[in-house]
Amino acid sequence: MVASRTLRLPKQLEQVARKALARPDLVAFGSARSVATACSVSPTTVTRLATVLGFESFRDLKAFFQQHLRSVRHS
Repeated sequence: MVASRTLRLPKQLEQVARKALARPDLVAFGSARSVATACSVSPTTVTRLATVLGFESFRDLKAFFQQHLRSVRHS
C-alpha cells in the first residue's frame, strides 16, 4: 500500500515506511528506537506507523518483517 501510494501517510510516517521498505532488516532486527534514529523521527512515530498499518504494536510489525525476510531467504 505504501509503495503503490494507495495509502496516504503524514510525512514522518511515510518517511519511516519508505525506509522500512528499502531496508526491511532495519525493522526486523532493530528496536523502535534504532528505527527512529535511522529515520530521524521519534520512537513514538515508529510505533504509530505500526498501529496505522494495522499491527497491535511495533513488536508485531517487527515479527512481520522477520517473517518476510525468512520467506525471501527460503525462496
